[in-house]
Amino acid sequence: MEEKSKPTLPVAFRSGERLLMALSGGADSVALLLLAAEAGVLGAAAHCNFHLRGEESDRDEQFVRTLCEKLGVKLFVQHFSTTTEAERLGESVEMAARRLRYEWFKTLCKEEQLTGVAVAHHRDDNAETLLLNLLRGTGLKGLTGMRRDRTENGLRIVRPLLDVSRTDILDYLEARGQDYVTDSTNADSHYRRNKIRHEVLPLLRTINPRIGQTLHETAQRLADAERLCQYGADQLRKQLVKGNPDHEGLEIDCEALQSAPAAASLLHEWLSPYGFTATQTNEALEMRTGGLLESGQYLLTRTPSALQLLRRPTPLAPIALPMQGGEIQLPDGRTLSLQSLSRTALKAIPKEPKAVALDAERIEGSLQLRSVTEGDRFTPFGMKGSRLVSDYLTDRHRSRIDKFSALAITDRAGIVWLVGERLDERLRIIRQTQRILLLKINR
Repeated sequence: MEEKSKPTLPVAFRSGERLLMALSGGADSVALLLLAAEAGVLGAAAHCNFHLRGEESDRDEQFVRTLCEKLGVKLFVQHFSTTTEAERLGESVEMAARRLRYEWFKTLCKEEQLTGVAVAHHRDDNAETLLLNLLRGTGLKGLTGMRRDRTENGLRIVRPLLDVSRTDILDYLEARGQDYVTDSTNADSHYRRNKIRHEVLPLLRTINPRIGQTLHETAQRLADAERLCQYGADQLRKQLVKGNPDHEGLEIDCEALQSAPAAASLLHEWLSPYGFTATQTNEALEMRTGGLLESGQYLLTRTPSALQLLRRPTPLAPIALPMQGGEIQLPDGRTLSLQSLSRTALKAIPKEPKAVALDAERIEGSLQLRSVTEGDRFTPFGMKGSRLVSDYLTDRHRSRIDKFSALAITDRAGIVWLVGERLDERLRIIRQTQRILLLKINR
């Protein structure tokens, strides 16, 4: 009698792959392990013991060791002090566990030359994720669910079971007589995901028996819509956004932004990669000239016509300058050139803000370049009386970010040149000047 063929699951792997299997020992990861082995794409398996469930954690580890030995699968096991790690960084245990395992997976993939890690999320997990994000409050991207294939922090993560239901997975294992372990915390409805799994989704199935499939398909359609929106945002970015925050600064045309569709969403799309929240995005739209928002290493301010984003400047420690002439490389990529010459060799006094000619004979002591500090004063060329640098920059309509970035060249008596702005009056060239120092900032 012909043996009845065993059922399989509609899972496709990319040809030539060698994947690392994230193997917990639960039904989903065990099914994925078997499927990958049958398809010839299984490079190795990896099991994390987070020591969060006492003897049950050790039971899971022993199960996967036995299973992999039986199947002839290369297995890596890593133990983590998850609770201690979470307390050390002040993060949740769930976040710590996720970070630890994916950092380890990335290391393994590199060492074993594997093409990525496969995780066993399935269609019902995707439906739960969509509902969780909806309940927390989210934008369009949060409703797109999980991605089948994505790269995160340099690690490729694939989800081959994403079109398969939990029921189909259990049927697949039963037909093969393959056992698995069960995580007892999966039944604890104090966890929001478990509450959705055991209470909300069963209730929704009384209305729509195919609710898992429906939500999964909805997430796919929303992913397509999100890609269209991303394309539109990228096109508008080319029109409204100029520059780079890590170099000369990024500027967003405020008037054009206000006229664009969904201005708040657009601005959040452009600012969120730099750590700005949706609340800050809304504040930025209403921000007055001179206002400032901060996010980690980035600063956002409002100029009369634009929103300006720049990496937070690092205070510049004093740099000694060569009086005889030369060139200094600045941390921001610019260079400062110095040229000593006679009065007769100077063809014309520079009139551009990035260059200045000064009376070298009246310099007191040595020159140095440094960041402007609070309380700095100087007498701007052509004016009478000293002024605070901060007040001068305000009058020049410079943004607060410009003030953070301001540099000064000084001698023993004080500021010689507020770089890119104005020479100090005491160093101006006069009739008796014989030696000149020409200073210029180059990009």
